[in-house]
Amino acid sequence: MAKLGILILGQTPRADMAALFSEYIPNAELLQAGGLDGLTTEEIDALVTDKPEYPLFVILADGSTREIAMGKLIPLLEQKAKALAASGAEVIVLMCAGNFPLLDSPVPIIYPGKVVPAVVEGISSQKRIAIVTPNAGQLEPALNNWRQRGFSVYGAYAAPIDDEALKVAAENLRKPGLDLVVLDCMGFAPKAVETFRAVFDLPVVCPRRLVARITAEMLGC
Repeated sequence: MAKLGILILGQTPRADMAALFSEYIPNAELLQAGGLDGLTTEEIDALVTDKPEYPLFVILADGSTREIAMGKLIPLLEQKAKALAASGAEVIVLMCAGNFPLLDSPVPIIYPGKVVPAVVEGISSQKRIAIVTPNAGQLEPALNNWRQRGFSVYGAYAAPIDDEALKVAAENLRKPGLDLVVLDCMGFAPKAVETFRAVFDLPVVCPRRLVARITAEMLGC
C-alpha cells in the first residue's frame, strides 16, 4: 500500500484533508503532520508578528486561526517532512499554494504553488484570470507571482472559512474577459467553488482538489 504524507501548515489532525485524499486515493495510507504540531498556544502566538512578510493562513487544532510568516514556518515544516519520510511516506504534499522555496526533504514534495500555475497556464487561452487569497498580506505577492508568469490578473482576498467574505470577493472580481478564477490557497474547500460559480459562468480552479487528483496520478492510484 502506498503511503502519502500530508504536510499541513498548522496543526493536525485535519479530517477534511484526510477525507479529500481518501476520495481520490482510497488505497493509500495517509500520514499527516503539521508545522505547528507539538507547540503550545503560547509558543505559536510567539511566532505571530505585526505585518509579517508573506503571512500564511494557518488553522490550529482548536479551530482558531493565525497568520504566520512563511520564513518562520519553513524550518518547522522541514522537520515534519523528515518525520513523514521516516514514517514511510513515499511522496509528500505541501498543503499550501504559496510560492514556497524547495524544502529540505528526503522524499519528493508536491508543491501546489508550482503545480497550479502550470496547469492554469495550460488551460487559460488569454492568460486573463482572477485570484483569491486567504488574507490581505498574501494578495500583492500572489498578484506579482502570477504577473511574473505573464498573466493579466485581478485579485481579492477572503478567509476560507468566511462564507460571506467569499461572496463579497466573488462580486468584487466581476471583470470582463476573464478566462477563469483561481482560489489561490489550499485552505479553500471545494464547496467554495460553488460560491464563485454562482457569480461567474467560468471555470473555477480549486487547488486542493486539483492537487489531490495529480497526487493520485503520481502514486498510480
